Amino acid sequence: MTMLAGVGMNALEASEAAGRQAAAEAIAPLRGRPPTFLIVFATGHYDPSKLVDGIYAASGRVPLLGCCAGGIISPQGASRHGVVVLALQSDDLEITLGLAAGIRQRPVEISEQVAGQIENHAPPPESGRHLMALVLADGAATTLEEVVQSTATMAGPLCPLVGGGSGNMVQAHTGNLFVNDQFLLDALAVAQLSSTAPIGIGVAHGWTPVGRPLVVTRSRGPIVHELNGQSALEVYRRLFPEGNLTLDNFGPFVSAHPLGLPQISGEFIIRDPMRTHPDGSIECTATIPENTITHIMQGDKLSLCTAAQSAAQQALQRLGGRAPAAVFVFDCISRLNYLGPEAETEVYLIRDILGQDTPLAGMFSFGEVATAGGPAVFHNKTVVVCAIGKE
Repeated sequence: MTMLAGVGMNALEASEAAGRQAAAEAIAPLRGRPPTFLIVFATGHYDPSKLVDGIYAASGRVPLLGCCAGGIISPQGASRHGVVVLALQSDDLEITLGLAAGIRQRPVEISEQVAGQIENHAPPPESGRHLMALVLADGAATTLEEVVQSTATMAGPLCPLVGGGSGNMVQAHTGNLFVNDQFLLDALAVAQLSSTAPIGIGVAHGWTPVGRPLVVTRSRGPIVHELNGQSALEVYRRLFPEGNLTLDNFGPFVSAHPLGLPQISGEFIIRDPMRTHPDGSIECTATIPENTITHIMQGDKLSLCTAAQSAAQQALQRLGGRAPAAVFVFDCISRLNYLGPEAETEVYLIRDILGQDTPLAGMFSFGEVATAGGPAVFHNKTVVVCAIGKE
């Protein structure tokens, strides 16, 4: 069997036309065969219902998974406006979809509900088939760490997760997820892929620790009040005296100096500070329990671009010598904001490793999901690259 793939992207203003053109471009390389699966990422400029109407007008009604994103990634580079469609075709590829709303208040229950929609379709381990769960979730939920852990538990150790958080930089609090022609907010959407094709996942961020490890001595949920018994602002002031940090400039500074949680592997999971408070505390994107060991991190544009290259190399190595047939990328929206035009360099480096002609689609996400060499993890300020090998 042969895995065929194609990608289409545009920034047309009309939702239906944008979807139709992107889908037509994506399915053109499929040699006249109907796509087996479509993945769609679109910025908040589009009506998702009309967008999918346009896609289906070009492709026919086939399994489809997508979401609203902070920006899109395609062979043309990085963009804050547009829609990208990735089409996969293979007689060997099996797709099972799940979707449910309510993760902000019931993350574990909803994860179990979605897993229940797909679990009966998993092939037995002795089949020799490769599994992957493509996971999209509401990026505004503060429960994504719980969603990822619960979904990973339900999917099992033989099914790696990869994905990201939906979001909208155009209209606040609207980050639709869609499965086929169902559209939900506050939701979890999962596509389980089963194929004989190998799957390679790579994860990197480019942030390195500054100074000594710190203890979170007082926190509540995602809010870190004290590090080593002092306000977070005071700790940052001592570590970076040249910054002349005040409550007014602390927010922009800390966004480029996130917290890192050390792992046994020697790597760090990054936690992104979303905002600061008048008492000098930091509110992050996920819960940071008291007594957690953490580091203040730093990076620059070169280290972040090098990380994208590393993630692509990891993904390629995990294909076991196979060439990639298609590539997904989940890159944090904060990296796009930090890198600016250099985000194009990230995309180029990924394509340079995985093939300039390899169909590639991705999104700038509000949190990233990946299983790569260990348990499934909810990341921030990180780039995740997933390559599906040729059969």
